[in-house]
Amino acid sequence: MNNSAIGKFNVEKITVQQEQQLTNIQHYIECALKSGEHHIVVIEGQAGTGKSVLLTKLFQRLKAGATLKGSPYYQKQCVFTVNHPELLKIYQELGRQLPGIYKKDYVRPTSLINDCHKTKKMYDIVLVDEGHLLFTKPEPYIRFTQENQLSEIIKLSRVVVVVFDFKQVMQTKMFWNKPLLDKVLAPYKHVFFNLDFQYRMQASQATIEWIDGLTNGQILPLPSNRGDYDLRIYSRAYDLYEAIKQRNIEVGLSRMLTATGFTRGPHDEHTVRMDDFNQPWDELDAQPTPWAERSESITEVGSIYTIQGFDLNYAGVILSPAFEYDATTDSIVVNPDKVTHTEIYKKTPRIQSEQEMTAFKSQVMFNTLNVLLKRGIKGLYVTAADPQLRKRLLEL
Repeated sequence: MNNSAIGKFNVEKITVQQEQQLTNIQHYIECALKSGEHHIVVIEGQAGTGKSVLLTKLFQRLKAGATLKGSPYYQKQCVFTVNHPELLKIYQELGRQLPGIYKKDYVRPTSLINDCHKTKKMYDIVLVDEGHLLFTKPEPYIRFTQENQLSEIIKLSRVVVVVFDFKQVMQTKMFWNKPLLDKVLAPYKHVFFNLDFQYRMQASQATIEWIDGLTNGQILPLPSNRGDYDLRIYSRAYDLYEAIKQRNIEVGLSRMLTATGFTRGPHDEHTVRMDDFNQPWDELDAQPTPWAERSESITEVGSIYTIQGFDLNYAGVILSPAFEYDATTDSIVVNPDKVTHTEIYKKTPRIQSEQEMTAFKSQVMFNTLNVLLKRGIKGLYVTAADPQLRKRLLEL
């Protein structure tokens, strides 16, 4: 594998299954372009199922066809949007590498919407990665004043192709579930394509099922057949970190990750502390190199804000103090009182009752865990800040 996050978009090596999906999607798009109506293609799939690769290959074909007389995409206006600043950097870098695609072809949703409203522009095709990160409420501070970004994008394009994974919904301002998506799609022609094969983790099916269980709070026996996937549970975060640093020396792209739940230090330091491990959180900044590719990020701890959508070779994951062990059910539960990043729980008209909000808080944390645990291609190293949970995991 290319020791760069760009390597995740190796569109020259798509599988037979992916090629068949692409053929079906392209056929739908070509028919939709002739109809004169708005159409939406929804690509569903969990973390690691190749959604971004599929979307990138599709974009490459659409842009190539736009310059070829006789192509169904000839002179069609096409743009790619993603509401994730770190992932946008990857795509914009990709635009410098793939023929016929440019940095300007990748934009944030708010920029796309506001520019179209200003210029009265209408796109033929808009591709949306990480659709579950689109806003479902106004966010005036970033100049999004409408109610729903997907609804606005649909109005501004003849065909929208959008990727969705409800297990990667992370905040109330990006609140998505199946009923809401169905409501947004209802006025328009639409079709669903489902991706269900795990491409990222080079692991046995039993190992994938064990990780899937953990993302739902289940504690299952460690599988005896793990294939070549390096799955380990550690008693100390410091020892886990030492192993991740060694993997980073050997193969690169190995990083520490965790979720919200760690309190600030005595001098208000924004750090992750457990036993002898004490490292700062990731730093979002404007430099073009994404967090995972920066050499200095080996001394930091990544979060969903810097790692969502990325591949790592090895992921070292600390289950934060918000994840606790429930001995009665022999499962992992979320303690919302220990969630320190309250931005994810802001009020939204999409959630009316306290009961719904409590359920949402728990689900968001498990969604976060789902993203973190499924970053590693070659291996996953795990420990837990909660002593009882750590003890239970070590018993496995």
